[in-house]
Amino acid sequence: MSGNLPPGVTPADIDRHYGGGVPDHEHEWMPVEGLSPVLEDMAAIFHEQCRWAEVVDSYTDHRRDETYYETGAECEAERHYRFELAYVVDESGTRLDRDDIDRLEEENDERFETVMKAVIATERAFPEETEVVDIDPDRHEGQVVVRHDGFELGYGGEA
Repeated sequence: MSGNLPPGVTPADIDRHYGGGVPDHEHEWMPVEGLSPVLEDMAAIFHEQCRWAEVVDSYTDHRRDETYYETGAECEAERHYRFELAYVVDESGTRLDRDDIDRLEEENDERFETVMKAVIATERAFPEETEVVDIDPDRHEGQVVVRHDGFELGYGGEA
């Protein structure tokens, strides 16, 4: 590699400048645009990625009152978490909690098929054709609530 470097630049200079990897840091989690949340498989799934970047140099343009940063290593960590379907409110206003939906499935009740069709239709239509009532990505107390074709679906965070 040293044959490809400019005169006077050593491989050690490159390592000092760019580092050997990502230094220890606190992750700076940000939602991934267009993927937060995704509704599928009876869950609202949030995707996040770390936006941390090592600042190796900076320059301040005093005339414009702007500071420009040169970055080195960048973190590429990603994570995701799920809010499971918590309830469905049907067209008549009847609220079915997840336990009720599971019971309908066990009993082979025809209402289970209606609920599942509504869930699938809502998940396919999200976000363009749905009314978003609430999106709170807090992992412990958050929720996602959407309406579509007379049904309201609520997805809840970890307890």
